[in-house]
Amino acid sequence: MVPLQQVDSGTMALVVAGYEAQYPDPLTMNSGGALKIVKRRNEEWPGWVFCESQSGKRGWVPEKSIKIDGETAVAQQNYVAREVTVMEGEIVRIESVESGWAWVTNMTDATGWVPLNRRIVASAASNQARVRGLIART
Repeated sequence: MVPLQQVDSGTMALVVAGYEAQYPDPLTMNSGGALKIVKRRNEEWPGWVFCESQSGKRGWVPEKSIKIDGETAVAQQNYVAREVTVMEGEIVRIESVESGWAWVTNMTDATGWVPLNRRIVASAASNQARVRGLIART
């Protein structure tokens, strides 16, 4: 198995446990935008901060993508807190990895965040043939 914090963008991976997106109307932020900090620390997902935008939308934001000042923050980059639903056995393309989550593209070209906690296995060289075979069948 390949450690997922070290995978290259574009790596194909197998979903070994499904995940259903939790936030149907996600927070979106633009660089320079103001945010309210709702929850700063999360033991389950260190590196993430729960924020609220000026429009009232809430979502988890990578801590390193914002500049925190007390109970407020300023976005340092554009970001969308969209999650994506994936099903066991599905092949996804990992676009990036951040603090225990992966931004993936699924087989229907939907993109979003998926938690890595034993849900996705990156396709190491020994698994490439299996992954290619599963892709060919879809």
